Amino acid sequence: MIIEMETVPLKLIGLSALERRLIESSSRADFIRNELRIVQAGVNGESKLKRVFEKYVFPFEHYIFHGLQLTSTGRFQIDTLFVSKKGIFVIEMKNIAGKIYFPPDRNQLVRTLENGQIDAFECPTIQVERNCMLLKDWFQARRLEVPITGLSVFAEVKQQFENIRPNMKLLFPMEIPSYFRKVEYEEDKMNAVTLKKIVSKLKAGHINYNPFPLCKTYSIPEREIKKGIICEECECVGMLRAAGKWVCPYCRNSKKNAHERAIVEMVMLLGNGISNKECRAFLGIKDSSTTKRLLTSMRLSSSGENKGRRYHIDDEMISAFMMDFPRTYDTKRR
Repeated sequence: MIIEMETVPLKLIGLSALERRLIESSSRADFIRNELRIVQAGVNGESKLKRVFEKYVFPFEHYIFHGLQLTSTGRFQIDTLFVSKKGIFVIEMKNIAGKIYFPPDRNQLVRTLENGQIDAFECPTIQVERNCMLLKDWFQARRLEVPITGLSVFAEVKQQFENIRPNMKLLFPMEIPSYFRKVEYEEDKMNAVTLKKIVSKLKAGHINYNPFPLCKTYSIPEREIKKGIICEECECVGMLRAAGKWVCPYCRNSKKNAHERAIVEMVMLLGNGISNKECRAFLGIKDSSTTKRLLTSMRLSSSGENKGRRYHIDDEMISAFMMDFPRTYDTKRR
């Protein structure tokens, strides 16, 4: 059974909006673009792993958690967690382009691109070991002792490695089925009752990750965010309200609900609980009654009264709204 704990990558959606609205002269522009590439690559790699598990069926009871987030001695996220009576398997996906080298004297992964660029990353085994340790602590706090195995999976089978350490467990996505087929013949490490208990506690322990507001997360001042409604056709800022719809003064593209994306992006970047006045300033409109109608039409929850009223958008609503908009990000490797 596959259990999706996070169906929409909120951080990726948020970073895409941040890159879209961040002024080019911002000192954080290059950093945000690189951060977006890293998150894009991670989502792409995880999607590839999900497709493998969707395609293959294992002939023993098992549960596969994607995007599980727990709190132990620290908060942590596991890309994929394979749970069965054979044990618990923490699977971390890596989608890194270039030739990869593992220095013998430090816990790093060093990659070299075709253009000669060299970058260093945390060694994948360190991340896996850390998550295994945190998960072990999480289970012990619930008086559960279960065997945990860590696996690092690299997205591309054509990946070139140098100096792989003997204790490293590195797999490619298509090696996963054969790996767990071998696990099938191992002795059970727990009974059916314990397995059900573990699955139940993992579901209950999951905590949705909310990365917003991103301007606070990345220390970006509000003045560096482009305000106004961005045209989805020409990407120019400043669509105007006319006859019940939004019209781009540059390419004449029009859309009735263009304000929805702008309001959701405002929440993701600047914070939840927006007032009518703040919304007017962000959208670039003057009439408070029109703004109230726009906010009300989105069926947002609210708190307070009159000028003190604030409108709120929860994670599910952000996901629902953003799924209706064209995505401005791709899923290339970093």
